[in-house]
Amino acid sequence: MQLVHRKYLISPFLFSPMGMDARQKLVSLLRSIGLNQYEAQAYATLLLFGGATAGELSNRAEVPRPRVYDIVSRLEKKGFVVVEPGRPVKYKAVPPKQAIQAYLKLKEEEFKKEYERIQSIAEQLEREHGPKIRKESEKGIWVLNTDNVLRTSIQNVISSAQESVIVTVTPEFFGEYGNTLLPALQQAAAKGINVTIVAPKSMKGTFAVAGDVEVVESEQELPPSILVDNRTAVIAMPNDNKAVLVDHPEFAKSLRNMMSPHLDYI
Repeated sequence: MQLVHRKYLISPFLFSPMGMDARQKLVSLLRSIGLNQYEAQAYATLLLFGGATAGELSNRAEVPRPRVYDIVSRLEKKGFVVVEPGRPVKYKAVPPKQAIQAYLKLKEEEFKKEYERIQSIAEQLEREHGPKIRKESEKGIWVLNTDNVLRTSIQNVISSAQESVIVTVTPEFFGEYGNTLLPALQQAAAKGINVTIVAPKSMKGTFAVAGDVEVVESEQELPPSILVDNRTAVIAMPNDNKAVLVDHPEFAKSLRNMMSPHLDYI
């Protein structure tokens, strides 16, 4: 009787150019969600070839034998691989949908921990250095040269108000930043801050505001600006997609004087 030794059954397709291309695409997909090269090769191999021992996985996945156990251990923690006890031990791929769900849960937990760590560092930096920086930056001028920085500054400046906020808007500025501006103004009004929006008559009916936010119509279009407590001002430069934040009472007074003809009857 003729004996045929079969170490494992593998479809010849997997070693064909088309098969290798399919594996490479699978590896690329796995790399794109955060697996490293060896982890992606190992999981892709288990998906395509089925369960394997450490030696088989090393040969099929083309990963160094001394690294196999470490790679499989990480994949198991991430939810991609299960270990099948026996002699020898075999490793099997978890079905993709189940594996990705487990991996997402792990990533959410990692993100939450990282977020809390960064938040804790931010609070520590603010406690230790914030007061000093604020003191040094009194009567300062800052250029806000990115959209994200400008939006954050709008929120922060308005939320810092203790008494009043006056905003002048143009159709272009409001169209770009209204979704940041209005919520911040309504929150300020809800805290009892006097909030006024000065807008040209052409914008009549534009503002759907709640609470004590007063809208004043002006005959002319004023440059977009925010004046807080007659001290801090943000002046937008729409043509350059920039703005200037000025923390100086004299400058704020000048801006208030410019607004005065439109505010006398408030």
